[in-house]
Amino acid sequence: MSTVQVDAINESTTNAGVTVDGVLIKDSKIGGTITIPGSTGTMALTSDIIPSGINGLQTFRLTANRTGGAGYITSNWEEDDTDYEALGSFISESSGVFSFSSTGKYLILTMAMMYSTGYNNVQTYVDSGDGTFTSRARASGVGGSHENGASSHCFVDVTSTNFKVKLYTSNNNSSTTVYGDTDYNKTAISFIRICDT
Repeated sequence: MSTVQVDAINESTTNAGVTVDGVLIKDSKIGGTITIPGSTGTMALTSDIIPSGINGLQTFRLTANRTGGAGYITSNWEEDDTDYEALGSFISESSGVFSFSSTGKYLILTMAMMYSTGYNNVQTYVDSGDGTFTSRARASGVGGSHENGASSHCFVDVTSTNFKVKLYTSNNNSSTTVYGDTDYNKTAISFIRICDT
């Protein structure tokens, strides 16, 4: 068996990459560098090696209207499925509780469409792992028998996978409606994983 020793291997066609023993290596996938450990071992490669930085983005939406008094929005959630592709799969939802499978610093964006004769808002509640949910952001509507939209955001350092998030609608009228739809986002929440904790 022969050994080839070189300082660099360059692709012959820009952005085409270099194939080594059936493995395609491209700058756009790995940021230009692969470091191989000095000790003997196996380096496993997935189809895409995601560079550092944003590597998680998921959106969930309310699929049907919720009408009633104040309370958590516990049903009719789905992950967006219209012209959408998630980046990673760090967030899961069950009965309106959003759970994290990976720690990290997350930007949480909330939007809500509402109708009420009185005041109304949708709040983002975060449980940092101790079982207590605390409001971290509020999307406030104008009330007064108007349809209205609002948005909010918060930046959360998720230091353990025990963190949870729920949305809470606060209002003073039992006929308040928070709008949902299965085809497009009326009330929705997005999680963007910015970096490691």
